Amino acid sequence: MKKTILTSLLACFLSVPAAHCGDTDNNKANIQSAGTAFVETMDLGVTLGTTGIGLEVSAMPTSFLRVRAGVDYMPRFNVPVRFNLDSYRDGALSGSDFSEIQDMMKQISGFDVDQTVKMNCKANMVNFKLMIDVFPLRNKHWYATAGFYWGTSRIGSAVNDMSEMPSLLAIGMFNQMHDWALTTDFIETPIYDNVYLDPDVADRLKEKMEESGRVGIHVGDFRDGTPYMMEPDSDGLVKADLRVNSFKPYLGLGYVTAVGRDKRINIGVDGGVLFWGGKPRLVTHENVDLVGDVVDIKGEVGDYVGVVKALTVYPVLNFRVAYKF
Repeated sequence: MKKTILTSLLACFLSVPAAHCGDTDNNKANIQSAGTAFVETMDLGVTLGTTGIGLEVSAMPTSFLRVRAGVDYMPRFNVPVRFNLDSYRDGALSGSDFSEIQDMMKQISGFDVDQTVKMNCKANMVNFKLMIDVFPLRNKHWYATAGFYWGTSRIGSAVNDMSEMPSLLAIGMFNQMHDWALTTDFIETPIYDNVYLDPDVADRLKEKMEESGRVGIHVGDFRDGTPYMMEPDSDGLVKADLRVNSFKPYLGLGYVTAVGRDKRINIGVDGGVLFWGGKPRLVTHENVDLVGDVVDIKGEVGDYVGVVKALTVYPVLNFRVAYKF
């Protein structure tokens, strides 16, 4: 009984006059007709646009409805950005001469340290998509689309350039030495076996460390005014991930036309928006959201974060070429 009712409803939706919806023979014929139309109108297309490079298949079960499904992939490319290193203490920038700190880090680690750290930003979008196109006009060129993209929630990432590893390792060593000098009674603690630092040397080291403060990447300021100083993780890396919802509804409009002698090639364009659940989150390896937690981000990094904040929806513009079987 349930199967008969579902079959009747499907037949009513896919085809003809509602007056025949109770006729089982007509329903079967209508479903077969819709299936035939689906096969006869099937095409395979490639897309290129703001969601990346895509491959999709589509078909029209009715004269006014098209179903599309596929996968989009955003090729990875590097966008370099730079952060400034600085020193801080007591919740504020120290104002120390950074060249002196560079000399100290050189003595401690043996590495030359730049005052800027280069990071590479990369896209990381892969999405399955399902679209329903409705053709309201008789010429079947213009259509409205509703559907969704479903894929990676981490759509981009930034990590330090490998050339910055010596500087980041030096920062880790320097900060460890800073903490050891200020939080340990190292004058009475042997540095190795029964070897102790000379008290005068220890006092000068502690004074120098107090004056310099810790070293980090001054990304911006927290909302309470204290600086956010990003430091390398345990692997000597600095990282950030751009995150959105995995499920992303889509609304748009499009235009398609058939070309060629046998009209088997379809060319079209889609435009619309992806809704990914409010502002994206740009989360560092220290679990700080640069979009929601940090303000006054300077330079080109601040420009990029400003763009991310503005993208509460993602603009979509895709060009499509398909071949009908």
